[in-house]
Parts: sequence; structure tokens; C-alpha cells
Amino acid sequence: MNPSIEGNSRPAVLINLPYAAGAVPEAVARRLDLSPEEWRLEHWRLIDSHLAAIVKKAAVFERATEQKECPVIVYPYSPLVADPWGLWASELGDRHAPGPALAARTTAGKALTAWSPRDRELILGRTVEPFYRQIEEAAEKLLAASPLVLVVTLRSFSPDPLPFEKNQRRPRPQVCVSPQAGLTPRGLADLAGGVFRTVHWWAELGWPQDRGAALPPRLAGHPRVRALGLSLRRDLYLDERTGRPKPAAESVARVLRTVFNNFDQELARVARRRLERILKPKESPIIKAAGK
Repeated sequence: MNPSIEGNSRPAVLINLPYAAGAVPEAVARRLDLSPEEWRLEHWRLIDSHLAAIVKKAAVFERATEQKECPVIVYPYSPLVADPWGLWASELGDRHAPGPALAARTTAGKALTAWSPRDRELILGRTVEPFYRQIEEAAEKLLAASPLVLVVTLRSFSPDPLPFEKNQRRPRPQVCVSPQAGLTPRGLADLAGGVFRTVHWWAELGWPQDRGAALPPRLAGHPRVRALGLSLRRDLYLDERTGRPKPAAESVARVLRTVFNNFDQELARVARRRLERILKPKESPIIKAAGK
């Protein structure tokens, strides 16, 4: 079966959370040489485990005929060990090509260990590459039965710009939608914005986090894989003074569930349109000429 032309196959949404966990291998922690207080600050600024709990709830939604569950893949390490998409590394002001990065400094500006090429290879091989493989394998499994797969990268940002951030504009929107030309289906960002507007959330394209749509190397350029970045302002669901989730976290999960469901339906529409183009009978040149 070729799912790209199979009428009964369904598109799929795959979610990845690159900044929701903060494990640090002991050998790396020793080399980074940060105090417990410095680590607490970095984890507060860079890592959002509460978002993971919300997204896992949102990833399950009901259709008319079935229950749908989107795979959720969580990167298990701190971005100070290795940043899988280079998104925070970019925010920290490091110049690098898109892709995995080792941070050169903390969010407080402290210079970090300059890793040797061999150490860099080992760190990325043991942290980022397994994360990429998980996404690739999940996408390939979905592609066996789905004409289109959308990889959504979800992260969060503080309501107030942090000292290291390049964009200090205030006030900040509640949601940032980050499409990328060539990776994000046309109209998908507007679709997400429409859902957020119905709940009176202020959504912006590419502000304050301009990048977000990301794919691992084996999926980049795949004709049936697309990507989109979504970022939420933390005070929608988190009291940053106490570090505890607000009661509103449940409603945030419901909003995201609607977004994922709408993405799924829109991808189905796109897939049907592709199918119609593929199956549309081609008019014979002779008949075409006779009709003139």
C-alpha cells in the first residue's frame, strides 16, 4: 500500500518537547562546573517539565469514530548538555548553523567548557542522536499508514524577557507560532491562530521565538513530512514565583487538544486534495485539441 494515494489512510501529528527535562550526565556536570544555585537558575530559565505534562494530556483527543493519540517524544537532557535543535543556543547569541549545538555560555553569561571535537562527537552521539532516532522511527511508523506527518516542536517562554534574550520587547504574546517556508503547510499557522483567538489568547508569528520548525536529518526534505514550532507563555499555566502549575493548566491542555485535532483534520484535507490530483484522469491531448 502506498499511503500517499490510499483513501482510507490518515495524516498524523507527532510532537517533540526539546526542553522539558534536565538530566545531566555526571561527567558532563563536572566539566560544566556549575554550582547548585547556578543549575537551579538554568533549569528555571531553560527547562519546563510542566509543559510536558500538559502536552501529554492534550495529545489524546476524540474523533467521531475513534480516539486519536499523537506520539510525544521528550528530549531527556538539559540543553546545557546539548541543545537538540539549537533553538536556545541561538537565543543565547551563539552563532551556529541550524541543528544540534553545545552552549558556549549559561543564561547568566558564564562561559562554559570549550569541548574538543572528539568530546563534542561523543556528547551529541549519546544525547541528541538517540532523540533524533526516536522522532525518525516514530515518523516512519506513522508514514506506513499516513499520507502526511506533521512534526510539532513545543517549547515555552517567560512572560518577561530574560537578560540573555535578544528580543526585549514588552508585553509578550501568549503564544508564538513559528512556521518555516518549505516545511510548514500553507495556512497551518493561521489555523492555529484561529483556535487561540477563540479563547482570547494573543498569538504572534515568530515572536518572541522566531525559530521552532525543526526536523532531524533523515526527515529533512521528506516529501510527506512537515514541521511547525509552537511556544507558550508560561504564565498561562504556571506560577513562576512558586514553580507550581495553575488550575488553568487543564484548560491549556484542552486548547492544545483542539489545535492538534484541527491540525489533523487540515492535514487530512491536504492529503485528500493531493489524492484527487493524483487520481484525476488526464485528458488526452487529442480530445483536448478537439475541444478547442
